[in-house]
Amino acid sequence: MEGVERYKVKLIPHNPEWEKEFIMVKGELINCWGANVIDIQHVGSTAINAICAKPILDVAVQLESIQNMDIDALTDMGYDYCGSRQGNEKYHLFVLRDCNQMSLRHIHCYDKTEREFDLLVSFRDYLNTHIEDALHYQNIKIRLAEQYPNDRNAYTQGKEEFIKDIYSRL
Repeated sequence: MEGVERYKVKLIPHNPEWEKEFIMVKGELINCWGANVIDIQHVGSTAINAICAKPILDVAVQLESIQNMDIDALTDMGYDYCGSRQGNEKYHLFVLRDCNQMSLRHIHCYDKTEREFDLLVSFRDYLNTHIEDALHYQNIKIRLAEQYPNDRNAYTQGKEEFIKDIYSRL
């Protein structure tokens, strides 16, 4: 994975190699967490075939128990543990960065009771089967990347309305 500087936005065309990297990462996560893993899915724009994406691999992991998640297993592999996200104890994040602090992978971990895992997977599947909506999403992403190249938070917030609209259809 090429990666993106921390807090920055950079989009590149879809790369089929991203799926190969996901398969490798999925194997690593299964080796780390074994029986606690229910499902592992490639999510985010790198998993949507028709559109550009930030070259950061997003992986969603559904766990039997978020409390039994072995944090050290991933930190020993070089991931930074970012803790629970958005005040939600059922959603935790790990980030792999290179020596230049480029974000390479985001591992989103969800307790089996957290609906966001299913929404991420359904969003990906929807856009992979509805090309017009996928291309509309790409146009939004390009506009936001041009407007906020140094502010990943503003870029992400700018996509929220579109994402919520798609979620409402799922």
